[in-house]
Amino acid sequence: MGDKEETEKEVWTKMFRARIDASLLKECVDAITAVVDESRLKISDDGWRVRAVDAANVALIDFELRREAFDEYENQTDEEQEMEIGVDFSKLSDILRVGWRKGDITLELNDKLHVKMNALSYTLSLISIETLRKEPKLPSLEFPTRVVLDAEDFRKVIKVAEKMGDHIVMGVSGDVFFMEAESEMDSMRFELRREELLSLSGDNARSIFSLDYIAAMSRAMNVETVTLYLGTDYPLRIEFELADGAVHIMYLLAPRIESE
Repeated sequence: MGDKEETEKEVWTKMFRARIDASLLKECVDAITAVVDESRLKISDDGWRVRAVDAANVALIDFELRREAFDEYENQTDEEQEMEIGVDFSKLSDILRVGWRKGDITLELNDKLHVKMNALSYTLSLISIETLRKEPKLPSLEFPTRVVLDAEDFRKVIKVAEKMGDHIVMGVSGDVFFMEAESEMDSMRFELRREELLSLSGDNARSIFSLDYIAAMSRAMNVETVTLYLGTDYPLRIEFELADGAVHIMYLLAPRIESE
């Protein structure tokens, strides 16, 4: 009994303490909860990493929060060792939502995650990783089309499309990138020509995607630009960065295939 307690104590002292901007952490957690509420979080000397797929196997997130994004980062694990814990990111999001968004947040980990924001302290229990899905492998995909556009334009179009229905068409025709949505009574089309985009390369493309997923993903895009990778009846890959590249976020979203 004594040996077991000593072993557990030794494990839980090999954790970390970190300090990070509150608004940045909120953006990071929102990006994760766009796909999953709970996930494995990998912590290493380089930073944090999450790769997870939603329960329906429709959307995947590959998230990296690099060490340089933190104001302080005291990793007490072995430099070559990667620690894995289970986190309820939806609960963490709720904490950050009601807390102070200005200033820094201090995070300390032993057998629980301790969050401190100014006068507010919160303790979040960890989830057993045995109850969580294993980290998925990234599928090998070759995207024929790449589009870089203003993230604010993308977010605004998604907001309009949400009022139309539950899906959106995205694609490229010649020199034009377009997004379309429709309801029984109304329809919407947004298009940007090559010269109005930051970048456009590749072939024609057209795919249909669920608006629920894209809308959730778009709300995490507090950035200037977003990169889309497309094909025809093909997954959508969305990439953007926060904190001058210290945070990298990639989403994969399966298409909705039209029945003939």
